[in-house]
Amino acid sequence: MNRLAMLVLVLATPAAAGAAAPALPADHVVVEATGVGEPYVAAIARTVSSARALAVEQFGFDLPDSISVLIRCAPGEPTRLWTDGQDRICLTVPSEAHLRRPAASGIFHLYGLCHEVGHLAQYRLIPRHDWMTSAAAEGWAHYLGSRLVDGVYAREGADLWPDLYDYRADGMARLKQQLAGPRRDDTVAGAGLWMDLAAAVGDKGVAPLLRAWGQVRPNPADPGPALGQALRAASPDPRVAAWWKTAEPVLVLKRPRSGFASQTVSPKDLAGRPAELALDDGTAAGKASLAGSGHAVRFEAAGDGWCVTAVAVHGSRYGGADATDEEFHVWLCDGEFQAIAQFAFPYAKFERGDPKWVLLPVPPTLVPREFIVAVAFNPTASRGVFVSHDAQGGGRSLTGLPAAPPRPSGQGDWMIRVRADQVRAARRPAAGSR
Repeated sequence: MNRLAMLVLVLATPAAAGAAAPALPADHVVVEATGVGEPYVAAIARTVSSARALAVEQFGFDLPDSISVLIRCAPGEPTRLWTDGQDRICLTVPSEAHLRRPAASGIFHLYGLCHEVGHLAQYRLIPRHDWMTSAAAEGWAHYLGSRLVDGVYAREGADLWPDLYDYRADGMARLKQQLAGPRRDDTVAGAGLWMDLAAAVGDKGVAPLLRAWGQVRPNPADPGPALGQALRAASPDPRVAAWWKTAEPVLVLKRPRSGFASQTVSPKDLAGRPAELALDDGTAAGKASLAGSGHAVRFEAAGDGWCVTAVAVHGSRYGGADATDEEFHVWLCDGEFQAIAQFAFPYAKFERGDPKWVLLPVPPTLVPREFIVAVAFNPTASRGVFVSHDAQGGGRSLTGLPAAPPRPSGQGDWMIRVRADQVRAARRPAAGSR
């Protein structure tokens, strides 16, 4: 049977983009495309279908029966490819010319699709992966994606991509060339470590190790010990233990605590004159959900001895089920973005629909004069929270997670505010004391 018989392809021409037929379930792949011709849609479907089959059959990963691929091609669209980490891959391009072979477009779409299947394989086993460095996450997808490119070529042959080229050059041949080169970026270094692990335990030996990691919740300040213990429990192979000694410093992100001590005080010790710290103008001009990152704002207290008592976020939840077991996190950090305290809240705090202010009370926690508040939802394309921002940024809104240098948000000010009160002078501890 023709492999395309196992796929559902839903196409809409650019003129009919607003009236695309609803996608139907399929055994392996559902492609919903707007503005892209059938040859490229079919090639994308075949690529994802074969990559999925290889990840399951050759590598033993637990991938969904059906992967949804959403393609939008329209003027002004960015060239972008990403996954929700569960069962969806999204691709946007401004024109079909951007789907041509890499030598013509400068974009490795076929490899990129295999790369995203690699992310799906990893993230489905480790849904909480904020301990991973880019070498761990992107390096894994680069390694497995390169392996899948070679496997797809063996299954689909040379004529898979409409703009024909020898796409084997984008697989392990390219990765091995990168590893042999004088300079390795984090992604290539990580890919080399994953390649070493697969060589030690075999293609089907990696998935059980990732599954073991997915069942632990390591200490964000130092995830290594819990991950190492889970690895040893999953495999007594001394080669795995030796690999971990080399891999841990590269793959694991530590979030060291701030030198400013985490201290809470009793509400009765507060002055009773609460203040709201706000940098936004109160009018939402846009919204954003940040996968693999967080929304952060740099605040300044009026002096010493101030405690944060609540954080307010303007936003709304998106996605299907309520997912009552899902949590998001709020961090109070010093001015260097090192964590002082971390608090978990249920996703249900935010409602679907129109965005609104959501108040998140925390135990009164001392902060230094300059501090950063970060909120992270670990979102996917099908589940997350949109945080609002205003139109005019003042330079204090950031993106990132604690322990890594924050970046300017590039948008208006996040609509994140702080409620604070000062400790009564007689009850005030020395600043930064432990």
